[in-house]
Order: sequence, then structure tokens, then C-alpha cells
Amino acid sequence: MKANMKRIVMDLVIIVMLCPMTVVAQNKRNEAIAQREIHPINWKVIRKQVEQDSLMVKRLVERMSADKIDTTLTFDERRLAFYGQSFLTEDREEHYMHKLDSLEREKDYESCLGVAETILEINPLSLDALMSLARIIRVMVKDSTRYHDITLNDGQVYYNRAMRIFNTIATTGDGSDDHPFFVTKISDEYNFMRYYLDLWDYSMQEATACCDVIKLDGFSKYYKLPTISFEITRIYELERLRFQK
Repeated sequence: MKANMKRIVMDLVIIVMLCPMTVVAQNKRNEAIAQREIHPINWKVIRKQVEQDSLMVKRLVERMSADKIDTTLTFDERRLAFYGQSFLTEDREEHYMHKLDSLEREKDYESCLGVAETILEINPLSLDALMSLARIIRVMVKDSTRYHDITLNDGQVYYNRAMRIFNTIATTGDGSDDHPFFVTKISDEYNFMRYYLDLWDYSMQEATACCDVIKLDGFSKYYKLPTISFEITRIYELERLRFQK
């Protein structure tokens, strides 16, 4: 519990430090939340599009993960890039995520950077890797005598990329039971709640046939419902694939 609280405090520090530098990203978030036009994901359609033209989906992933935002990308294309990426990689980056978490706990930050970049080579839209890099670089910047080549702007690049993904997830639902947000990893739920909706107080989590429903103990200016639901069909599918190996 103490370790989790320490992580949450560190995350809060990062969000405070990085958010003032992301005015455009925050405006996009407000835009997406205000419009709230819901486009639920049809997994069969996404799978079929990836199978029929994986190269096209890879190109969309490249455009969505570029350092500079591609304003010509439509939200349909962003959804295909983010959710289609799951079918391109089938969670192959998960092995490295465990290693990254371990290195971060050991405060081996230089090794963390290398492992995180390896993850992004496999999945350029990995929210875990992007937010880990933003967090790690923030810590390194504070020790300028040791890491003098690292700047906050280096972390900002990863944070901005993550914000594009959050904006995309936001178009898939509203968090209600009828319209859950679609995710491909459990960790995406918590990244989305913390860094996008500014929700840090939550307790009970209940899994249904297709959703995770999380009870919230607090609200934010971006979200007012007492619970938040995430559609986890793809997560179940990936778990089954892992057990079959």
C-alpha cells in the first residue's frame, strides 16, 4: 500500500509539472469530452481491417505516434491505429513491461529508458511505456548534475503522444454502463482515469462478462458519475491467447 501511495504521489507531481506545458493537448481533451460523440469499437471490424491491410494500419500507427501531431488524421483513423495495433503485436511487449516496472522500482533510470524504447519499437502506442517515460524523465531532470542531457521537453514528447491516445479512447464511450470506454489493457484503465479524467480516488473494481466497473470515491471536472466502466473484450481474448501458448 505504501508503495502504491508513493507511486500515486509521484504521478500527481508529474501531471502538475507536465500539464501546464500541454495547453493544446488539454484543449483537445476538453473538446473531446464536451462533444462526447460516441463511437464504440467493433472488434470484428477492426480485426478484419488489420487482416486485410496490415500495412495500412501500420502506417496509421506511424502517423499517430510521430513526435509532431498529424492534424490530418481523422478519429476513425486514430481508432483503427490504436485498437488495430493490438492485433498487430498481440501483446508481445508485455514481457518488457514487467522488466521496466522492476527497473523503475530499483531506480535504474538509464536502463528504464532503453527498455521503454524497446517497448515502443514493438508498440509505438503503448500507454504504459509512454507514461513511464514521462515519469522517469521527470525524475531524471531533477538530478541535472547526473543527467545533464535530459530535459523536461524530452518527457513532454511522450506525454503528448499519450494524450492523443487518451483523446481517442474518449471517443469510444462515456464511462456509463451503456457506453463503456474501450481499452486493450487493464493498465490503460488506470492511465486513462488518472492522466485524462483526473480521477485518483477509487476503490472497488468489479468484472462483468465484458466490462470492468470501478467504483469512484471522488470526482473531477472531467467526470461526474459514481462509477466508470471499461469494455475489456480484447483483454479477455489476449489472456486466452497467452494461456494457449
